[in-house]
Amino acid sequence: HDQARSSAVAVLSDRDIAGLSERAKLNMMGCRIFPAFGLLMVPFTMSVRGAFGTPTVAVLTTHKPLDLQGNYAGYFATFSAWPLPKGDLAVQAPEDELGCEKYPQDWPPSTGGLGPAPGWISIVMRGKCTFIQKAQMAEQAGAKGIIIVSNNQTVQIMGGNTTDGTVGIFTLGVDRLLGEKFRNASIIAQKSGQEPLMMSVSPYVSSLLNISEGILILLAATLVALGAFFSTADLDIHPPGSFSTALAAPQEEVLEVDHWLAVGFCAVGSGFLVFLFFFMQYMIYVIIFCFCLGGASCITQFGSICLNHLFPALQNKSVDVPVVGMLAHADVIAGIPATILVVCWVTLRNTPYGWPFQDIIGAGFLCWLQRTLRLPNIKIATLLLSAMFFFDIFWVFISPLFFHESVMVRVATGGGTGESVPMLLRIPAFGDPFGNDRLLGFGDIALPGLLVSYLRRHDLMSRRTLSAGYFAPALVGYFFGLCATIAALCIMKMGQPALLYLVPGTLGTTLVIASRRREVELLWEGVPAGGQMGHADNKEALNDPL
Repeated sequence: HDQARSSAVAVLSDRDIAGLSERAKLNMMGCRIFPAFGLLMVPFTMSVRGAFGTPTVAVLTTHKPLDLQGNYAGYFATFSAWPLPKGDLAVQAPEDELGCEKYPQDWPPSTGGLGPAPGWISIVMRGKCTFIQKAQMAEQAGAKGIIIVSNNQTVQIMGGNTTDGTVGIFTLGVDRLLGEKFRNASIIAQKSGQEPLMMSVSPYVSSLLNISEGILILLAATLVALGAFFSTADLDIHPPGSFSTALAAPQEEVLEVDHWLAVGFCAVGSGFLVFLFFFMQYMIYVIIFCFCLGGASCITQFGSICLNHLFPALQNKSVDVPVVGMLAHADVIAGIPATILVVCWVTLRNTPYGWPFQDIIGAGFLCWLQRTLRLPNIKIATLLLSAMFFFDIFWVFISPLFFHESVMVRVATGGGTGESVPMLLRIPAFGDPFGNDRLLGFGDIALPGLLVSYLRRHDLMSRRTLSAGYFAPALVGYFFGLCATIAALCIMKMGQPALLYLVPGTLGTTLVIASRRREVELLWEGVPAGGQMGHADNKEALNDPL
């Protein structure tokens, strides 16, 4: 009956509750969800109510009992009263678990010999009567507020019919699992005479400009630029024997993207995404194993390059490692810290201390990817990024029409396995009561990074400075593309496909500048611009591609 009478304004899943801030999750490979504007301005905060009208999210801070201490998420009803009471309130479960009947006159009962609490909250189950009627019954009994427990893990933001009257107390909804924990703790306290469950309620304060998000954006932009440096280490502009030349990938390791690979990446990626959507419970540990193996390999190879450059004698010494075979001493030495990094991440991955190890492994992987994977020209870059542009939009916005939920979100959050897909950067939140990590998927760095790496190569081959080339504008466009993503998240309060903003910010910026310089054809075919030579000379250079 309450479901029929209510006027729901939103539906929020258990994953929304676990990662409360709508902007706290970032897409992995397309579902990129994180809030930011970063270090451009002094961080400030404003409450959800101040920024967007009536608050929708509440912070439930429990202090007793010890096993329930922490911050939990609740969702305000549209008719919830303001302001909220200050201080701790006792949580009481009435005899009528649905809260539709009149409360006893002596309610709530005394507990622990302390008498009734100065203020209390009723906690009831959903069903039988309307949300407003439940709140009115609790208000008549003297409650300061009421928590209504959903009958499943989907929490409906509760509304009501104005003909039912008004409500003078705050009203919250929580999911079934959390609500049952609160009810059980309250019932046990009532029966045993112990102190009741105590909590305070406050609106969730949403940080629009947070240092965590600034660090994340800065880290992403730095990795894109660093990857471009690694990608161009093979050019002969670097002095022989320098560290840059040592970083250059051997020609046999370099894979040049062609049009078949660009289209295939999108097609195979879609098929694999659907496969993970249905079989994530079996594949999550395979993904974790591959992340560990690939990350350890990348870190080891980077470490080996550095050791060989600093201590050339290590190149001529080898050791026979069981299973692996013959390895240079530099590889063995570099493999030790790489292994330690991976073991630390595996051990701490589900704790607040696992993020630096994951970020280091991810940084090594992303730089190695840009070092060995190259775009030959803007033609292929346009094909790849355009395909992934629509890939992102479809799997974030349109896939719920066919799969009843976002395929990208489900895969990125581990599909209910209790694990998270590790192919993303993590920065812990500062000042967030729920401790939500700020996340950014590898795809948001690797795909634009390939374009930025190509533009850096084109600039160096054209003997152009940063101000006269395409690398710097594309990097700036990448940065502001991330900012545009965050602005959309703040306005729409829902997950955004980051490539929707990053592709125009990088590829769009490049094509606009090239058009103004009349060099689109040169970039399209991958031809150096020839430094300061004129347009007619550039035309002749089309016969000499990169």
